[in-house]
Amino acid sequence: MAVVTSDLLLEGVRRDVVFEWLCDPAHHRAVVEGAFDGFVDEGPGRFRLAVRTPPRTRELVYRFDRADDSHGGRRVYVNTEGKRFRGQLSYSLRTMKPSSNTLVTLHMDYDPGAVVGALLVGAGLEASLLRCFKAALENLSRAVPRGA
Repeated sequence: MAVVTSDLLLEGVRRDVVFEWLCDPAHHRAVVEGAFDGFVDEGPGRFRLAVRTPPRTRELVYRFDRADDSHGGRRVYVNTEGKRFRGQLSYSLRTMKPSSNTLVTLHMDYDPGAVVGALLVGAGLEASLLRCFKAALENLSRAVPRGA
């Protein structure tokens, strides 16, 4: 398994506001649209996303799974599919000081494949995903409601 992680601090937005917003699969369009190299909306919380990687563009299927607040934290899970992208993505939310700030961690565990996948990760697959994730977190920062 390979791992990609990116963080962003949302200032002035409480964790519960972000969590409730991300719990609605329809809101995920605002997060991923424009953050990836291609975008096809297949319904609330389900998208086909293009990721430009050496030597070619690859397709990542993004499918909202569930929200989880059972462990005291807040996480929203997304299943990912596609050649080199099968796995799970999660948005993990933590309250930061002051309590009106939220740290959002976008984390993906995925299976890039055996030997060829490991070579692709080193050749730019991970860097391409990280670029897309940073853009997705910036989209989230702009889309989530402020206040409260």
